[in-house]
Amino acid sequence: MNENAVYGQLIGFGQQVVADDIRGLKGMFTEYIEKKFQRSEFSEPSIQHVKMKNVELQLRPHYQEGDRIYPMKDSIDIKVQAVFGESIYGSEAQGYYECILPSLNKSFYFYKVEDLPKLVEHFSRDVFHRLTPREIYNLLLPAQPWLETLSIKIPKAKKSKRGRDSYAIDYNEYPNLSAIAQRLPQKRKEGRKGLPDAAWERGTLVDQLERILVEEKGNVLLVGKTGIGKSAIINETVKVVHNRDKNREEYERRTFWRTSPGRVTARARYLGEWQMICEELIDNLEYARGILWIDNFVRLAMTGGEGPEDSMAAFLMPFIREGKLQMMSEVTQEQLEVMRRLLPGFVDYFRILKVEEMDTETTLKIFDYFSNHTQKYLNVGFTRKALETSYVLLDRFVRYESFPGKAVRFLGSCANKANLEQQTEVTDLDVVATFTAQSGIPDFLLRDDVTLDDDELKLFFLDKIKGQDHVIDRIASIIKVFKAGLNDPNKPVATMIFAGPTGVGKTATVKAIADYFFGMGQGYRPLIRLDMSEFQHPSQIYRLIGTNGKLIQSVRERPFCVLLLDEIEKANPLIFDALLTVLDEGLLIDDSGRLTDFRNTIIIMTSNLGATQRSSLGFRSYQDQDYDSAIRSFFRPEFYNRVDMSLIFNPLDEETILSITQLELSLIEKRDGIRQRNLKIKFTEALIALVADKGFDKKYGARPLQREVERLVVSPIARLLIKESDLKDKTLTMDFDEEEVKAIVS
Repeated sequence: MNENAVYGQLIGFGQQVVADDIRGLKGMFTEYIEKKFQRSEFSEPSIQHVKMKNVELQLRPHYQEGDRIYPMKDSIDIKVQAVFGESIYGSEAQGYYECILPSLNKSFYFYKVEDLPKLVEHFSRDVFHRLTPREIYNLLLPAQPWLETLSIKIPKAKKSKRGRDSYAIDYNEYPNLSAIAQRLPQKRKEGRKGLPDAAWERGTLVDQLERILVEEKGNVLLVGKTGIGKSAIINETVKVVHNRDKNREEYERRTFWRTSPGRVTARARYLGEWQMICEELIDNLEYARGILWIDNFVRLAMTGGEGPEDSMAAFLMPFIREGKLQMMSEVTQEQLEVMRRLLPGFVDYFRILKVEEMDTETTLKIFDYFSNHTQKYLNVGFTRKALETSYVLLDRFVRYESFPGKAVRFLGSCANKANLEQQTEVTDLDVVATFTAQSGIPDFLLRDDVTLDDDELKLFFLDKIKGQDHVIDRIASIIKVFKAGLNDPNKPVATMIFAGPTGVGKTATVKAIADYFFGMGQGYRPLIRLDMSEFQHPSQIYRLIGTNGKLIQSVRERPFCVLLLDEIEKANPLIFDALLTVLDEGLLIDDSGRLTDFRNTIIIMTSNLGATQRSSLGFRSYQDQDYDSAIRSFFRPEFYNRVDMSLIFNPLDEETILSITQLELSLIEKRDGIRQRNLKIKFTEALIALVADKGFDKKYGARPLQREVERLVVSPIARLLIKESDLKDKTLTMDFDEEEVKAIVS
């Protein structure tokens, strides 16, 4: 870097540049602003008559560790540069000043220039107090800065017929509108092949929405279930109005814009700025004859202030009441009730347009429409059997969404897959394969023409679970009921409590169930494990089932899964009450009105209740009733009665211990270092007995086993492979000779 290089920071944007000289610096900033302007992301400066003032302050930096503070020995003198000027909105002065501290990324408003030094010192100390000495040093500038002004040419607005002081709508003149909201309808790229953008069989609702928006100039809320087609109705209405307005003068055309509360507040840099952004947005929409489509309607009452009364919804309410802002959005019935509870008066300014579910006959018409669409644009058709199979699978398993939305998305993925594989027809087997890939449910559980082999079913679990044959029998019965389609569709697939001593295979059984039910090809792990000891305090319930709670987020991302609530008895009792609806109806509604569906989950709760005084090893000198009695006495009856079954796991006998040891040792051959060398590994009885003896504990059962396998077996193999570089296509026999573990190569 040239030692005479110049560093510059663009006030109000945060953009930083280093150039060889001031001319190059200005050129780079000018190019940056012009690009921002072309993308409609540029907004003119909010201050005028700009000046800069250096404010000196003495500071004694410090380090902080925990509750203790370690100040430096000496104080240092720091100069803070304050850039300030009269605050303007449009071209009008607001009667107060705005100050920006560029190096600290801080800004504030003030009324008297003489107060500026004290305010700069106050805000600077607030920032420096949270920084370490090293971080403070990094903020110090090596030379005295100065101000430069950039002149940018901006295209002028066009005069219109609306009057002497009005303008034809030029969206480059309203950069904040284009930066905050998306213009509708979106131009469809020529030759684009995607999902159809149509509201099939919803013509009546499109006409109603158009009348309310255009003729009555009202605000509208479309209310209906997820996937029912609310967004498609709005998009279709926007296209209809847009096409009719093409023949009007430009200044008479209506425009449509789509945004969300989060997108508005994302541009706010300091307290109170989002209100200014909203006011400018409303002003721009008024000039553009714009109608605003809001995504995530409920968030309007949760964004902006500390509560609904000072939220964005409350701020917009007067503008809606006075007719300065016209809005539309879509919500579910649950979200509508939440909004009414949070800010009752706000919903009253909207017309409610109910979107009812389609009947079966109409839904099947949508399937035919979609097949015709893909045949036309992708040259991919669906057989009648494929469409019928799709309807059956979606109707049975994807109940957290409604038709036609879920059908359009699923059939679209089937058509795109066929197109990539250069197929011209999608069959029922293709449909099942796609659904298996998305849900993880194996095809033999989905297809009626494939029978379930009872021996293969039990063998799958016997290979993974040792010494718990009675548990396998109960799990097999659940799978058979599911295969026959006789499980209750309005509850989770199964809810179970696994009880018994520590380290006897409860978690291993849960993993095996997850692999069997949902482990066929989906891109995520089908097991969600939550340690319930993390939720012992009543205040932690929100972390579990709040809007962004672990349980809510995990199941929404993975609706086909096994949910493991580990050590359930350690959770706060309030959480048991919150789970009652989940166990009973398979549904949970968060504080934002979003519905989370648990009806495709298997819920398993593990517990050590009744095992406190017992060991994991030994012969079965206990009664199952002891565990069941402990569980019944701990949980309230209304909770326990919603659990399908309690399975008690046996302590491990010597034969089971050896079987589990052999199973863990056999997994070593699947590791990369062994497979790449094509090695085979054998284990002598002496070695198996050693690992079994060291790897099992009377208190912790089989939990230490994997640690001992690594120590006693994997580590010696690793040392041998590093020492001998030509070990390929060999057999390693691992033995124990009363003193040490040895590897014999053959």
